[in-house]
Amino acid sequence: MNAEPSQQLLEQLKDIHSAGEPGWWPPAPGWWFLALILLIVLVFVLKKLLGLWAARRRRQGWLHALEHLNHKWDPEKDPQEYLAGLNLLFRAIAVKAFPGTACGRLQGKEWVSFIASLMPERHAFECLDALATGPYEAAPEFDVEKLNESARIWVKLYG
Repeated sequence: MNAEPSQQLLEQLKDIHSAGEPGWWPPAPGWWFLALILLIVLVFVLKKLLGLWAARRRRQGWLHALEHLNHKWDPEKDPQEYLAGLNLLFRAIAVKAFPGTACGRLQGKEWVSFIASLMPERHAFECLDALATGPYEAAPEFDVEKLNESARIWVKLYG
């Protein structure tokens, strides 16, 4: 056996050395999983915030339509037109808030009962009766302030 070639090979070996510092890229699988979870949470929160923002804008639009109705029709001079416009506002919100129901086709007392069933319990319901018969009466009597308050509550709840 030749000792020289093995000795030369042994001399080429280097002593044990530690590994270098691990690089920051690519991250370990746990960091990828955490990033994915954070991304999902961020998308979910962003979607909720956008939904809340859209609902707020929609409610502001309905309240603006109510104010426009109050300026367009004077309840003292044109009570039928005012009540018809207010009824249309209630109906438009109901159709948007309760799709797939027959609320858009309800008339008279059934329509008022539908609205009253969805209003808070502390609210006075007698003012809503004007929506059922008021547009068809010659001189309807109703409380404008209570109807406006009812419309505002309706918008805030379902608009």
